[in-house]
Amino acid sequence: MGLGMRRLNRAQDTVEEFGDDPEDTFLALCVRAPVTSLRCGISPYGLTMFNTRQSERLAIELAGLPDEERTPVVGRVIEEAHQAIRESGYLLFIGD
Repeated sequence: MGLGMRRLNRAQDTVEEFGDDPEDTFLALCVRAPVTSLRCGISPYGLTMFNTRQSERLAIELAGLPDEERTPVVGRVIEEAHQAIRESGYLLFIGD
């Protein structure tokens, strides 16, 4: 299944595109997230877009994960979230 991920600029054009790892660890992290987390709202089947405020909250949430859950793809999402925040852009998650 997996998630596709994109960082969009203010005009919602794709600036960066990447995906989950082969084990779909980011998707699994979202599926088992508590209902109070922003990750819980990322759809494994559709599109989910985060604005800068939501991206900031997501980055904080992901940074607070235990070390064993902070995979390289989690680190990449954090980096892209920070970049989207700096550029007043968006994060787009594309479910399969």
